[in-house]
Amino acid sequence: MSKKDLKETKRSPEEKMKAETVVVKGTLTVNQREILRKFIGIIGSNEQDVVGKIITLWLYNEGHLTEKK
Repeated sequence: MSKKDLKETKRSPEEKMKAETVVVKGTLTVNQREILRKFIGIIGSNEQDVVGKIITLWLYNEGHLTEKK
């Protein structure tokens, strides 16, 4: 595949929806940070990405992110 084929998308950048985000800070123990670092590459690309995905998964499993009928 050429680079043009890989970069081509069906939506233009103006049409893509962007989520509104905020920064959240927290404190971890050294052991917790070591565990988070083991997840880099498995569920996220860096520490911040891993923490964000863990929080999102937890909120989803607790039922806070499911659609209410």
